[in-house]
Amino acid sequence: DIGNNELGDIFNSNSFYYSFGPAFRWNLFNYGRLKNQVRIQDARLQQLVTEYQNTVLDAAREVEDSMTGYIYAKREAEFIRQGVTSSKQSMELAMLQYEEGFIDYQRVLDSTRSLTQKQDQYAQLRGKIVTNVIALYKALGGGWQIRDGKEYLPSEVKEQMEDRTDWGNLLNEPLPVK
Repeated sequence: DIGNNELGDIFNSNSFYYSFGPAFRWNLFNYGRLKNQVRIQDARLQQLVTEYQNTVLDAAREVEDSMTGYIYAKREAEFIRQGVTSSKQSMELAMLQYEEGFIDYQRVLDSTRSLTQKQDQYAQLRGKIVTNVIALYKALGGGWQIRDGKEYLPSEVKEQMEDRTDWGNLLNEPLPVK
């Protein structure tokens, strides 16, 4: 019997309910749930759009920062290079004056120390220039492999995409060779 509450009678033939014929189901009372699902998907879309915009802005900032750093480091390195040249001439002049007996050796040591400091600054700035070039290359997408004629998607990803959606032959076409 359909209204039977006894657990022992659950597999009794009188406990089963059968229905034959066409069935019609209308989600009349699910309208609120469907509307909320649409709202959720719209919110997710907006979140993805905002994340994409932030990513683009971050990338533009990284490019600008590395270009600016490169330009300023290059300018500063040129000034320091001129300072190295001047310090080298000053040290050579101090050495000549010492050899002629016009000055004591302390001035030669001071000139040598100044030259060494300028050379150290110049070497550090050259490293900074290279670092900024690498940052610029990275910000512009450097390091990506050229995929002419190669598979773009791994086979596992293709299988997952084909399981979810009918892509036809679109996933199996190779990338065009330029």
